[in-house]
Amino acid sequence: MWNSIFEALTAFGTVAMAVTTWVVIRQNRQEHQDAIRPICELVPDKGLAGPFIRCDIVQLHEEPNDPTKFYHVTCGVKNIGNGPAMNLRLVMRFSISNPVPLPQVEIQMLGANQSLPSPIKVPVFLSVNFNGTSYPIAPGEGWELWLIYEDVFGNVFHTRHTKNPQQPWVTHGKGDMNLHD
Repeated sequence: MWNSIFEALTAFGTVAMAVTTWVVIRQNRQEHQDAIRPICELVPDKGLAGPFIRCDIVQLHEEPNDPTKFYHVTCGVKNIGNGPAMNLRLVMRFSISNPVPLPQVEIQMLGANQSLPSPIKVPVFLSVNFNGTSYPIAPGEGWELWLIYEDVFGNVFHTRHTKNPQQPWVTHGKGDMNLHD
């Protein structure tokens, strides 16, 4: 009888140790991922510290003899996090339209605390849904610039920048922008 009680207590203790070990491993894994998370931001050419005019960031680029039109997003990109930002891309969204696919551009991988020079001009080619009259209007309308990127574990993060001065210039989040419409 004592032998059966001892075996039951041993089995219970083993299960409790296994659960505790699983919880500690999971917590350490999350802390490790958070410790090397990338955090990417657009850095306007006038810098984040001083005042800048958000509407100057998105500029139309047209060549008189070239039917190709695109926007320049005049800024630098900086990874202020502790881990590399992989599959980094800039996605542009206008309030006047929702072209499919959204205009976007791939950006090179950025290591921890690495940046692309500021100012840079990132061409964002627009889809055929935009006609000639849409190009002059779009920079004056509301826009959002989204940086979408992944960490080394495949987790997806985003940083949203908005033209609206009544909203914060930078907001960070986890997941793709399509989850936050």
